[in-house]
This record gives sequence, structure tokens and C-alpha cells, in this order.
Amino acid sequence: MSEILRFEPFSSAVEPEFWASVAHHKLHTARLDTAARDVQGSFGCGRRHTVRSGGESGQTVAVPARLRVGAGEEGGANGGDIVVGGRLHNTNTVEDFKRLDKGALLREAGAAVLEAIQSGRASEDPSLLWGFVVVSFADLKRYRFWHWFGFPAVMADPADTVWSAAQGVGEAVGSDDSELAGLVGGCAQFVSETRHGAFLACRRNGSWQVRPLSAWGDCMAGASSGDVLVGFVDPSSHGSRPGWPLRNLLAWVRHQRLATRRVRVLCFRDGGLRGASGAEMRQRAQSVVVGVDVAPGSEALLVSGWERDAGGRAAARVADLSAAMDGERLAAAALDLNLQLMRWRLAPGVDVARMAAQRVLLVGAGTLGAYAARALLAWGVRRMTFVDSGRVSFSNPARQPLYDFADSLDGGRPKADAAAAAMRRIFPGVDARAAPLQVPMPAHGVGASEVAATRAAAAELDALVAAHDAVFLLTDSRESRWLPAMLGALHGKVVVCVALGFDSYVAMRHGTRRGSAPPQLGCYFCNDVVAPADSLSDRSLDQQCTVTRPGLAPIAAGTAVELLAAVVQHPLGGLAPPPPPTADGDAVDSAVFGAPPHQLRGYLAGFRQHAIVGQAYDRCTACSDVVLDAYRQHGFDFLLRVFNNTVVDEAAPHVPTNQAPPAPDYSYLETLTGLAALHRQTDDIMADIEWSEDGDEGSDAGFEQL
Repeated sequence: MSEILRFEPFSSAVEPEFWASVAHHKLHTARLDTAARDVQGSFGCGRRHTVRSGGESGQTVAVPARLRVGAGEEGGANGGDIVVGGRLHNTNTVEDFKRLDKGALLREAGAAVLEAIQSGRASEDPSLLWGFVVVSFADLKRYRFWHWFGFPAVMADPADTVWSAAQGVGEAVGSDDSELAGLVGGCAQFVSETRHGAFLACRRNGSWQVRPLSAWGDCMAGASSGDVLVGFVDPSSHGSRPGWPLRNLLAWVRHQRLATRRVRVLCFRDGGLRGASGAEMRQRAQSVVVGVDVAPGSEALLVSGWERDAGGRAAARVADLSAAMDGERLAAAALDLNLQLMRWRLAPGVDVARMAAQRVLLVGAGTLGAYAARALLAWGVRRMTFVDSGRVSFSNPARQPLYDFADSLDGGRPKADAAAAAMRRIFPGVDARAAPLQVPMPAHGVGASEVAATRAAAAELDALVAAHDAVFLLTDSRESRWLPAMLGALHGKVVVCVALGFDSYVAMRHGTRRGSAPPQLGCYFCNDVVAPADSLSDRSLDQQCTVTRPGLAPIAAGTAVELLAAVVQHPLGGLAPPPPPTADGDAVDSAVFGAPPHQLRGYLAGFRQHAIVGQAYDRCTACSDVVLDAYRQHGFDFLLRVFNNTVVDEAAPHVPTNQAPPAPDYSYLETLTGLAALHRQTDDIMADIEWSEDGDEGSDAGFEQL
């Protein structure tokens, strides 16, 4: 009784880069789409290695027959490997992975192989004989990948049998070294040049010619059974078992016109011997020739090929990449995961990279600054700078989440340094920097000995604002926001300002300019008709501390960060108009997060929030043209007048007088912007009104009735 032909099964060898590419495609492109996609793999000639010990020749070890799958082109194939196509079915849940009808998938792939054979396409492109299937589930939180490879083989019923046992190619060819060199060398050259994994070897007049499968008719015409070999690149290194690719090649043979059912198969394993001499090939060749009795075809399509584990069981595998990945890379992938998941279902149009690319300057590293920094990091922002001259006190760690008790010891660590270091501990991939400078403020006099340091601080702040995309004003006094607000307007930056009351807050964006045109929306100072003054001197303890309800700061800071996100995602950016009021009070805008509001005022009392719009004011002490022009023309000299509140001649406000009275009626900024003149006009109007208290009670004497 003939022996049934047995095959060495494929095993998958998946490079980590392949799973990384699967994760990237799932996260950024496929999302919830489970449609199958094309992938590629490769296999090469089987080989055996001799394990040496102590300089002595040792045992010869067979390398398993592997289908290699990588992330690059052609599945990361090495030169001379045979590239084959596959279909990847990646599910959304592990339950879907388990429920998937794997038998149907393998039958579908087998049917595609059979169609390629019957149509003749496989004769032109033998790689169509060896397509594979992968089903997988990617756990992107843990970087674990459930997977199962299928290598569909169209089975014969009854099975193919062996009529001539496997023998070395040298023995099968005979003693002529030139014939052996012609056969092995010709096969190696053909495979290298065509990348065809199957071929025909025909002997004519004592020499071997290697031809493509499509030459079957020519090779078989008038040839004896020993003069034609059906060859294939064999990934097996087993002494008597050919590799898995032979199964579908025999299915191809079954569909050819056969004078006899007996064929000789060359299991080619010597791709590295191209150019070797016949004697060397006879010594080193590992290819074998086996005689196969090809069974007739079956009407039913029978397909097998799901990969088995080391114990011989048909079972899925799990690739755990987390242990092999760098911790910082895992953290970055996890952060990106949370953001990209927005795009799967809830906000497909959000541009995560656009927000993450923002360079953010945080002026103030207190309670607001700490919460804003965490929210920005959650949005993927990786470049931020903290500006603060304070030190961590014992009252800070409970309310400010970037500090702990140790930061309060020994006089307190500088807040900017501690905040930046905390952000790097939270996420090592963040570029968090510290600028521990004192922000110069209006009406806070600068003495002669302080001029140089104040000049340096103002110049550094100017450079910082210019170098960042967005500026957050998160300090706890009105006057400390003036200089960064003015510089933000000067450099055309997106400025977001947050101010807290006891149980109320305002989060607003400043208007930005289109070229030289003035902004349409106002800044934090546009609503005021008085310049910022010294609000820090002569204050009681409750006025020195920011006394607010504890839950207010995270709400305000989070609102401010989301306001920036809405601005960044809007096509017009900082120029985006606020939402117009509609009948139901909702905003109407086609942007991802709608039209970004101008101001949001929230109240914990009653848990209310209102969206307010304020127009830019041409006499604003921070963003008006006259203020920006004064800074452009006079630089630090202008700032020094603001800080010292220098008395000026209203007819020529840029030229200070020699006087410095202790309490001028109007500040330098009020005089410069025209607010002082406005106040005087108002006072004159009020003085001209004659208020009469005579006449009958309830009468409208002195007023025209409308």
C-alpha cells in the first residue's frame, strides 16, 4: 500500500513591526471598520544549521518552515524570498475574534486558490497558490494581539501518495556534476530573477532548463517521466516531508493534462548555491526529489490549514509586545490611543495632531496653571512652558495637583521648576520648561536698582510669547495679566484668560488680528474704562490668598483648555467668530466643536454658565492700536512709564514730565489711550446736569414725557 504524502506545516513568524503597523492602521485609519485588508508575507528555502560545541561539529538542526510577516514592503521579505499575499481580518472586540466563522474564511481563501488554478492565473503567477489568512484582535491598551494564521490548502480526496521516497537532488540527478550544477544553479537563478516560487525543470539533451509553470505543455510534450521535475521553493528542511506550499502546487498539477498521474517533485532548498561548482553542490545541496502519485480531483472543495501550536492543537496565539516595548513609547502610544478613539465614533473630524502640535505658554503655575497643564497634556500637547516667580507653600499641594509636600520644604521649591518637573514625571515625553521670572506689572513701581532686572524679565517674556502658539493667563491679579495680554496681541497669538471669584469664573479668548486690522473681539481689559492698578498692596490675609470654592479652579481651567481646543479645530483658528444666538440658544457652526465662544462666565451658585460676546475697544489699555504702537516705537521705555505710572502731558503722552506726584488723577495708560479724556468728559456732563429735588412727589417735572 502506498504511503500517504505528508507535509511540513507552515508556522507564522510575525515581526513586532507588523503588529505596530496593525495598531497604527486600526487607530488612525480603520477605526471601527472591520473590512479585511491586504497584507504580505514571504518564505524562503528551508535550511539546516549545524550547532557547534567547543570547536567540534555538532548536531544538525532543522529550521522550521516559516511564513515571515513584517511591516515593510513585500512583508519585509529578504532578497530571493517568495512574496505572497494575505488577507487580514481585524475585529473590534475579543468576543468578535472568537465568534468569527474561521471555517468560512478558510474556505473562501481556498476557493480563491482554486479559481486562480482553473482560470490559468496561477500558471502566470504562482504566488496566487499560497495566499494566507490572518484573523486578529488588537488590544491597543495593553499592546496584546490575539491572532490566528490560516494557510489554505486545497485537499485531495483520496490523498496524494508517495511512489518514490525522498532522495537528495544529487542522487536523483545522477553522478554527472555538470548536470547537477545546471539543475541547482538554474533553479536558483530562475527563482532569484523571477521571484516565482514554482517552476518546471526539463532535461533536454543532457542539460536542464528551468521554465515557468505556463510552459507545462512544452515541457511535457515527448518527455519521459524522469526528464521533467515540478519544482517549488520549499521552506521545509525535513528530510522526507515537503513544505506546505506543495499541497496547492499538486492541486495545480491535478488540473493539468496528465499523461500519467506520477510526477517527480523537486523540493528546492538551495537558493544560496547559485554559482557553486557541481562538486560543491553535491556536497552541500539540501534539496530533495520525491515521487508523488497525484490523486484525482474531488468534486467537493476541501480546505485545511489553520495554524497549530507547539502541542499540535489548532489554537490562536497572543503576541504581547508590552514587555518588549520601551515604557516611554508605551506611554506615548496610550496617550495617543485615548485621543484617536475620539475619531472612531464621537468626533471623526477632529484633528488630534493639530492640537498636539500647539506650543503653550502658561503664565501662572498655581491652581489654574496646574489643572490647565494636565488638561493640555490629556489633549496630547507636549510642549509647554511655565512662567511663575513664586515658590511652593504648604497650602499649595492640597489644591494644586502638580505639587506635593516635599516641594513645600526648605522654603519651597520654585513653582515653575516644580511644575515642569512634575509634568515630566507624569509623562516623560512632554517638553515642559520653566521660566521662573517675575512678570512686571502696571503701577508697581520700578526703582533705579531694579531697572536692569525688569528690562530682562520683560524681554524674556516677549521672547516667550513670540515663541509659543497659545498663551494662557492664569495669574491671580488683574495687573499681572496686562503685559502678557499686550504681548499676545502684539504677536497675534491665541490668548486665553481665566479669572476666578469666590464661586464664579470667567474663561475667555482674546480677539486676534487679521493683518493690520483691529480685532473684532475684545480682550480681558476691553471691558474696563480704568487701567490696571496696584491691587496687591494693603490687603488683608483673605485678600492675599485666592479664596474660591475648591471645585471651581478645575472647572475653569478645563473650560479654558476646551476653549483653546475649539479654536484650534476651527478652520479660522483665532479669527473664528463666536456663535450667533439662535432660537434655542445653541451655536450653529460646521466646525468639529462648533463655533468657539468669546467669553464663558460660570457660577457655582445655581450651577449656571453664560456665553457672552464683548467687542474690542479702541481705547483698551492692553490691545488697542495706540498701546501696541507705543510699545513698538519706545519698547522698554514705554513699559517703564506703565510700571511707574509716570505723569505725562496729555498733548504728548509719550513724553514724560519731570513731575512724579504721589497720586495722579489718571494713570499713564488712561492718559495714553484717551480714557482720561473720556472720564473728564463724563465728569463735565455730570456737572452740567441740574438735579431738582423740588416739585410734587411722583411727578415727572423737568422731563419730557415720552
